[in-house]
Amino acid sequence: MAGNCSWEAHPTTRNKMCPGLSEAPELYSRGFLTIEQIATMPPPAVMNYIFLLLCLCGLAGNGLVLWFFGFSIKRTPFSIYFLHLAGADGAYLFSKAVFSLLNTGGFLGTFADYVRSVCRVVGLCSFFAGVSLLPAISTERCASAIFPAWYWRQRPKRLSALVCALLWLLALLITCVHSYFCVFLDREASGASCKHMDIALGIILFLFLCPLMVLPCLALILHVECRVRRRQRSAKLNHVILAVVSVFLVSSIYLGIDWFLFWVFQIPAPFPEYVTDLCICVNSGAKPVVYFLAGRDKSQRLWEPLRVVFQRALRDGAEPGEGTGTTPNTVTMEMQRPPGNAS
Repeated sequence: MAGNCSWEAHPTTRNKMCPGLSEAPELYSRGFLTIEQIATMPPPAVMNYIFLLLCLCGLAGNGLVLWFFGFSIKRTPFSIYFLHLAGADGAYLFSKAVFSLLNTGGFLGTFADYVRSVCRVVGLCSFFAGVSLLPAISTERCASAIFPAWYWRQRPKRLSALVCALLWLLALLITCVHSYFCVFLDREASGASCKHMDIALGIILFLFLCPLMVLPCLALILHVECRVRRRQRSAKLNHVILAVVSVFLVSSIYLGIDWFLFWVFQIPAPFPEYVTDLCICVNSGAKPVVYFLAGRDKSQRLWEPLRVVFQRALRDGAEPGEGTGTTPNTVTMEMQRPPGNAS
């Protein structure tokens, strides 16, 4: 954090002691899931600049997604999910950017402590909301691909918006309970209750939400393999969902190992805390890149508008036309082929 912070050795942990700085900013700093400071060395000062650069790039990408999906592209059931996912990632990156900016400038005092605490609460809520949206996206896509006729006839029109609202409320509720025990109560008063909350968060994240997002993806992969035999083309939306879930699983490996080792075996993780935070930032900022790579048309030599690229990535295969037994074509472009080129 600040340049005048020192590290005090402890038999099992090392605690950062900053003159005039309360212990509140250091609570559950390892990926928002652990209240104990168990890093073996202080994070390099350059990491704050790296975090700030990653957050700014991720904010720019998620801002474009919010703009296009919110105002420029026609709403679809899945674009609503990705719109809320971009909002959750943007909120997390913004909170992390503010936190890194405070650490870079070495700001101390009551107001800086309060801003850091707010950033942690906002970061935890947005992170949990973003992770909760992934199982909803993969489950609904699996249902729409495997049972298209039933799905598009029985599905309520506002199901996506309702699910997103419920997931945000759930994330807010869990964050409020967790913050009450781990932030707003004194450290001595919170004690075991805060540790139990961290254990519960890890169980919800790794033992409940991760299987819910992986199992529908496996079913979707098996369904796509069966469709290949019938020479039906797989929708790009499937690739986007599989890529987004894969990015989260890869980026959360360090966080899962950290939580498992510390809370199950009381063993500090073999890597410092900023590695887990770095992975979470990469996960939050990589989704717009996934949309761009999945939606771009390699046959187009000229640069395409980002609106067309995002629209092609997330609308292909997500239309109710799948229920009619026909495979939907790639998203309709504004420039149609001349009649003479039709086969």
